[in-house]
Amino acid sequence: MPFLKEFIVTGNQLSGKINSLFNKSDRVGYTGMGADGTLTSTLDSLCEDAIINRIEELNLPFNIVSEERGFVDRGFEDNIVIDPLDGTFNAENQIPAYSISLAIMGKDFNSINEALVFNLPTSNYFWAEKGKGAFRNNIQLPQTDKMTGTAVTYTMDPSSVPQYLIDDVTRLRIFGCASMELALLANGSLDSVAYLGSEKKLRNVDIAAGILLVRETGGTVLDEKGNILNMDLDVRSRRNMIALSHAKSKLIGAKER
Repeated sequence: MPFLKEFIVTGNQLSGKINSLFNKSDRVGYTGMGADGTLTSTLDSLCEDAIINRIEELNLPFNIVSEERGFVDRGFEDNIVIDPLDGTFNAENQIPAYSISLAIMGKDFNSINEALVFNLPTSNYFWAEKGKGAFRNNIQLPQTDKMTGTAVTYTMDPSSVPQYLIDDVTRLRIFGCASMELALLANGSLDSVAYLGSEKKLRNVDIAAGILLVRETGGTVLDEKGNILNMDLDVRSRRNMIALSHAKSKLIGAKER
């Protein structure tokens, strides 16, 4: 992780800052409207400023694509895609599942080369390099064939859930943080993560890093039609997602054949 490892320090610093805000009034508030069309929270702004300052301090050779600022052209070919705080509601309410999520890519998800998801409450981090595997802290994550029976499914319309996402599921979990859910899928803790229906669509910044984590552990990330999910650099665009672990991908493939 030649570039994104520099943000482990940033993650630890932000973890300390957010954990020190004991009063809810210090954590909740808005600073304006983000480039994605949603309000920018005080904590989002805090995290984004720290990450972008780090990029500029290191003079990293990337344009910036951020939930809050949109596309910042710095004259480079590749881009660093940032969700400065995924799981803002959790952070504001001290629910311990919120992260910074960073990915390096070209013009779309087919070119993601590096990823980092840093869980701010615990300071655990997940990272990956294309073709070199995915890791939790310093431990490489294996491609496991073992199913857990556990899934994450977001939808207001149960009819939108494919049957293969229901089969073999004994537990449902929802964390409210897509990047961490994908990291946990790569970790072997979950079999699938799905965001389905018109009201449960995701932005590129939400999932770019998590997608590489899943791919590097043998998993698959699809759209709602079962095609390989791809997105460009537009932070306003939103898509449904179905992510499958290596074990679940093999099982579905066996059934389809």
